Amino acid sequence: MKLSTNVLIIYLSFFLGGVVNASQHFNDTNEVQVLIDVSGSMKQNDPQNLRVAATQLLIRLLPDNANVSLWLFAEKTSLLSHADAVDENWRQDALKASQKIHSHGIYTHIEDAIQTTLEKGFSGNGSKNLIILTDGMVDISKDIMVSADSRERILSDLIPKLQLGKVKVQTIALSDQVDKELLDKLAFQSGGWAESAESADQLQRLFLKTARKVAPKDSLPLNNNAFTVDSSIQEFSLLIFKQPNATPSQIIRPDQETLTKISVSESVFWLSADGYDLVTVKSPMPGEWHIEAAIDPDNQVMILTDLKMHLNELASFLGEKQPLPLKLHFTEQGNLIGRADFIDLMAITVSLDGQTPIKIEADKTEPGFFFHVLDGLAKGKHSLAIVADGKTFKREISQDFAVVPALITIDKLIDHANRAITLKFTPDIAVLDASTLSITATLHRPGREPESQIIQEQNGEWQLKLDKLPAGESLSVNFDVLAKSLDGTVVTPQLPPVKIDDSSFAPPEPAVLLEQEQTQSPSPTETANSEAVPEATDQTPPTNSQIENEWGIIIGIVLAINLLFCGIGFFVYKALKKAIEKQQQQLLERLA
Repeated sequence: MKLSTNVLIIYLSFFLGGVVNASQHFNDTNEVQVLIDVSGSMKQNDPQNLRVAATQLLIRLLPDNANVSLWLFAEKTSLLSHADAVDENWRQDALKASQKIHSHGIYTHIEDAIQTTLEKGFSGNGSKNLIILTDGMVDISKDIMVSADSRERILSDLIPKLQLGKVKVQTIALSDQVDKELLDKLAFQSGGWAESAESADQLQRLFLKTARKVAPKDSLPLNNNAFTVDSSIQEFSLLIFKQPNATPSQIIRPDQETLTKISVSESVFWLSADGYDLVTVKSPMPGEWHIEAAIDPDNQVMILTDLKMHLNELASFLGEKQPLPLKLHFTEQGNLIGRADFIDLMAITVSLDGQTPIKIEADKTEPGFFFHVLDGLAKGKHSLAIVADGKTFKREISQDFAVVPALITIDKLIDHANRAITLKFTPDIAVLDASTLSITATLHRPGREPESQIIQEQNGEWQLKLDKLPAGESLSVNFDVLAKSLDGTVVTPQLPPVKIDDSSFAPPEPAVLLEQEQTQSPSPTETANSEAVPEATDQTPPTNSQIENEWGIIIGIVLAINLLFCGIGFFVYKALKKAIEKQQQQLLERLA
């Protein structure tokens, strides 16, 4: 029973810690830095300067109170607009400033642009995102070697700084001449995302996807241009992408009243821009709304509500054969909703790339949460859509991620007691010639010079033993890998960086602890039997009467012990129930 009490305490600690962390994360300020390429090559790749309209859409989609800077870069980097806390006044100023986006630069100094944002842009503890739009390669001099050195510094110096600063890089490539390898590495190794535009016409949609990565918003499912508004929604913003020469968009309210771009009032704001309409409705009427326009998969209904659906943070990149766990919960005014009547009404489905939806079940071990694991994912980019139907309301979350080839897998062997980790590397011998494998790890710690280590094969294994990590410190490890495939081709498998901090040594999940308790601890009956059955010391066969007497004694002892356990269990149950009710009340008071 003592072990069960400890498990309960650990569980409540996890729960309380999760609430505190979620609250801290909620209060932290999001930071977004946007780098827009204004080099001369943009005259060819963006002749109509569609970067202006795309940037304006991004300005309108950025969250309130975020710390945001817009930069222009070519041979040097200059500030276009900045806000410590985004509001409507800043948006209006930034929209005017966006008209200054040009194509007159000479070079494409990506190194200086990233370095400038690292030195002047990021300062807080919230989520940090760097958006880079460019159409070229690193180009800072007529001397090609000078540019090559600059590119190498981005890889060797700036990427580790971005990792240590927990800055996620979102890249948008515009043109076939762009250094896609560099942009992909910036995104991959920082945990960001990479997109490519075939033409400037796609910029608005890519900026929308980027905004969804940087600052996800609560949204409603949109089916056949219809969506349902519930009474908890205080405001919705509807983004409608327009087809060329299309008739003006219209919105039909639940009472069949029609809204158009001239239906401007205190509660309706309609912005009609090149390529899209953005309609904001405050205190919307509950019921089913309809859009009179061409159906477009990128149309969005973003909402402001106290009733929110939350999804655990998903990695942008997964290794092949790596499972994708999905964990969801709901909050109302920031408080977890765990009521059984609410959970029973919820129907949650997940759809991958538009395929048949799969139901997500409630987590029986953690009230208020829903859990599902996706596995067997194919290589390439995927779109995830999670839809919740609570009968009286609906919510949707959309995420993009990519599955990359995993020619080498990394396992973390964690020594919790000594705060030490060993990284174990396993090559896919069906593809790689293991005898040619060369792995170099570069360790990055804040305030120290990078340290490189060559990982040698020993007894058929590749392992990197890391030193003890003091509490409060962090470590980021990058890898350079060189090998040959079985046909002799030289390959350079990409390994994601490994980040280690205090969270790496957190105790296992409560469910794991409970499972271990059940598998490792003997049951009361097993304990009773092991204590009751005497060890045989006399080899003389017992008589029938002795056997009957011994069995009578054994059965009596077992019954007595079981009755004792039942009595103890009853009183412990009452005490635990009372303690749980008290801690739940304290938890509710803290959440309130």
